[in-house]
Amino acid sequence: MRIIAGTNRGLKLATPKGREVRPILDRVRESLFGVLRNDLDGASVADLFAGTGVIGLEALSRGADHCIFIERDPRCIATMKENIRRARAEDRAIVVRSDVFRSTDQLAEHGPLGLVFVDPPYRLLRSPRNLDKVLGLVARLGETDILATGATVILRSPVDAAVPASVGPLTKTDSRRYGGMHVSLFKQTGPHP
Repeated sequence: MRIIAGTNRGLKLATPKGREVRPILDRVRESLFGVLRNDLDGASVADLFAGTGVIGLEALSRGADHCIFIERDPRCIATMKENIRRARAEDRAIVVRSDVFRSTDQLAEHGPLGLVFVDPPYRLLRSPRNLDKVLGLVARLGETDILATGATVILRSPVDAAVPASVGPLTKTDSRRYGGMHVSLFKQTGPHP
């Protein structure tokens, strides 16, 4: 796994040993960040369910100002901290060990955010109840002052997960399929409620 563009282009990243981690493939990241290229410069970013931190580190490499990484698995956090060190991004990275569903206070402390990546484990999205929980989290992001005006929320999900056209005050503006996954981009279409 590596950073594919920006100041850390080509930097090899660590992955947790003995853990099943499903980082986004290089070609998918390249496509996604191609769509987001105008939103990155100086942005405040959050990487939720961060795993190894590859998405947030890619954003930092491509010009984001800082990133808050939220993950609860201690092995992933140890790997993520190593990757942040390798990227020399310690001064622009905030790592929070927390359950993402209980992390809106931490996000608010570091907002307003221009980009939020929501990449839950697929096993979580296989259950309709858990999918509703993730979509509720996305809706809460749009219902608070966590997001900057014009912010984008990116949700990665398996193709068989029913992701609606709108979630709370956020509207899906783009959806792309990559093999067995969808990447949906949401934007707030009006002022905060």
